[in-house]
Amino acid sequence: MAAGSASIYMSAESRGRLLNFLMMVQMAGSFRMGVVAPILALLIRRHGVSIIEIGILGVVGMLGWLIFEPLSGVISDRVNRRVMIAFAIISTSIIYLLYPFATEFSHFLALAFTLSSFSSASSVPTRALLTELLPSSGRGHIYGRYMAMVSGSSVIAPFIGGYASETIGYALPFYAAAGVGLLSLVAVILMGPLPEAERKEQKVRTKITDVLNGNLVNLYLIRGLYFFNIPFRGGFLPILLNESTSLHATETEIGTYMTLVTLTTAASQAFLGDLIDRIGSRKIIVTTCSLLAVSYLGILTASWIPFLFAIGAIQGVLQAGADTSMMMHLMGLQIRGKTGMVIGLYAEAENIGGIVANPTFGYTYTSFGPLSSLLLVSSVLLLTAGLSVTRLRTPPTSS
Repeated sequence: MAAGSASIYMSAESRGRLLNFLMMVQMAGSFRMGVVAPILALLIRRHGVSIIEIGILGVVGMLGWLIFEPLSGVISDRVNRRVMIAFAIISTSIIYLLYPFATEFSHFLALAFTLSSFSSASSVPTRALLTELLPSSGRGHIYGRYMAMVSGSSVIAPFIGGYASETIGYALPFYAAAGVGLLSLVAVILMGPLPEAERKEQKVRTKITDVLNGNLVNLYLIRGLYFFNIPFRGGFLPILLNESTSLHATETEIGTYMTLVTLTTAASQAFLGDLIDRIGSRKIIVTTCSLLAVSYLGILTASWIPFLFAIGAIQGVLQAGADTSMMMHLMGLQIRGKTGMVIGLYAEAENIGGIVANPTFGYTYTSFGPLSSLLLVSSVLLLTAGLSVTRLRTPPTSS
């Protein structure tokens, strides 16, 4: 099946309208994650939760994705995706409102599982709809600019979250995340009914064997390994930076570091999309994963906060390159009528990587010290780059 065959056939005006409203939904989601990112692990830590228990929280959270994202992928090929997205927004907003009231490990355990479970109702349908809306010609150009807007919406969010938690309290960022989510329901409503072409396509019968061909399986493997660094960045790195004897970064400084990551991610994605169109996704995957590994090793030597900020700025570009190129590679391997299932399995690979990563980092951090976790994440990223060289093949061109 030719690349791009999963695209929706509609007028450019209708396609652009849907893309704009979908972008607003993703911009809100990006802000929500960004505003709580610098302080979630610190909030949990302040209630006496150990590093090992934080690893367990990460596993439980990933289990929610693992269980429900494949189901969400299959359902999204058959039912109204707007309803799924709206349900996810409302339910996760309630979870964000509950976080400031949690005081015990069991509370955080329940919240982590329910947040990821409800979020899965939106993550797969959103990516599946985006994949189908993007035309096969010049896809990198459009996708890069689209994601630049999505990432740009949360550029200031980590700083806001870090500064607000330090000066006002830890509750405000969670209330902001809930409020912004509920506002994004307006965009979901304005999207209107799904195109007739898509609804017909959703009725195609899906089989698991159709989406387990060699090219897709290799990409699932590489994405799972790459995702090993995501729980580390979100759950363990803020604690490492805060408790480091050489840095002892404050909440505001951690928020600034994450803001710089987000800023350079947004600033570079348009360029990266064009670059992928010219040289292909595989070369970008290999290069960015290799350099991202080196950047984590750079944190080993960091003893000056401005140097940490410089690393964050570089990491934003590399993270954008890896995420954008992997998603572009996946889009080139899509199968008509099975977009939701393919995206669901791609997300499942991320979940498995996260489930393995959380207890692994919890154990290495506690048993061998925080620096060992930096060495581990760098090693896994280098392995990801190596497998990308040997296992990934250039997607077929559009017909």
